[in-house]
Amino acid sequence: MAYAIISRKNWGARAPRSRYTVTWSQRTEFFVHHTAGPKTQTVKAIQAYHLDGNGWSDVGYNFLVDELGTIYEGRGWCVVGAHCPDHNTSGESVAYIGDDNPTEAAKQAIAWLYGEASRRAGRTLRLLGHGDRYATDCPGPRLQAWVNAGMPLKTATPKPKPFDPSEALVKKLPTLRKGDKGWHVKTVHYLLLARDYGGLDGADDTTFTEAHKAGVQGLQAAAGLKQDGVVGPLTWPVLLRIA
Repeated sequence: MAYAIISRKNWGARAPRSRYTVTWSQRTEFFVHHTAGPKTQTVKAIQAYHLDGNGWSDVGYNFLVDELGTIYEGRGWCVVGAHCPDHNTSGESVAYIGDDNPTEAAKQAIAWLYGEASRRAGRTLRLLGHGDRYATDCPGPRLQAWVNAGMPLKTATPKPKPFDPSEALVKKLPTLRKGDKGWHVKTVHYLLLARDYGGLDGADDTTFTEAHKAGVQGLQAAAGLKQDGVVGPLTWPVLLRIA
């Protein structure tokens, strides 16, 4: 799954006071942070705190992710950040907007950013939590443990389809068309009569005749099926009134 990143312009970023870039050859690490605040923080509010409270040149992180898994451009790719002393040139960074308890959607977005950063760098970047390279509680014990485990993601387990005895029955029934004979044709004959499809008076009830084909086509038209006059896996359930 590819993500659309909310640009600085679209979230209303203030202009940075200064901006320094590096090349991908200089990037060797990828850092995961959290903002240690409420999940309701806006990126604008975080940037304002970093600019006006910390006196930094811009929001500190390269990217930010909220609990819905929305990715916001912070400083952006290959821009020197202010997220981990001595590692702002070597490290790309993402911050989870919240306090150490990311949703699965947020984890998926963070993992995607790591994969995309490694792809752009042309090699696997070293995956780190902020606390791996600086004396801090960030990104919190749960986020750090997730990073240490390689950022595993939950995969949705499809629910088993309930057993449908009518589906099993239909699978055993033959496909019938004009010219076929036998007891299954007899079944079709009387099911058509029961559904009030006429034109079968005097017809052989064990031979699939032109009259049977016309009756089946009428039934198919009423059910919105292809009108081929063939009794197959889509037409049998309509005849049997189980679809």
